[in-house]
Amino acid sequence: MKRTKFLILILMLVISVAKAEERVWCLVTDHGESVPMNEVLCLAAADDDSTFAVILIDGSAINGVRRAHFDREIPTGLTKPSIVVAKDLLHLMNAPAGSTVSIYNIDGKLMLQAKSDEEIDVSTLPAHTYYIIRLGQTSFKFRKP
Repeated sequence: MKRTKFLILILMLVISVAKAEERVWCLVTDHGESVPMNEVLCLAAADDDSTFAVILIDGSAINGVRRAHFDREIPTGLTKPSIVVAKDLLHLMNAPAGSTVSIYNIDGKLMLQAKSDEEIDVSTLPAHTYYIIRLGQTSFKFRKP
């Protein structure tokens, strides 16, 4: 019995170490967006601004980032949808074409709906507020500057 418990413990440790080896380094923004480092081209900042942009190798950018950190995550093998907020416009990347995008306030009230293949005008939403975006089975938050 003790030997069986010991073997199970060893097996669990081996599996957790194997899982840790599958993790890749990602840049995680203060908006909650996580980008694998092999997709990051550079970081761009201006002297007169307290934010910076994460420039991706596909030419897109994540703007308005105040802080970021690095973390190791397990890639899913699928490219997750992500957002870029540019003042009053919301750009979706890697979203299935024609999908419905729903934007909720933090109380769960539906504020806006649009199609994923459009730039989404969020000028009618109050600024300096967090929102939840729902795209299919994916949900993430963003803060309107």
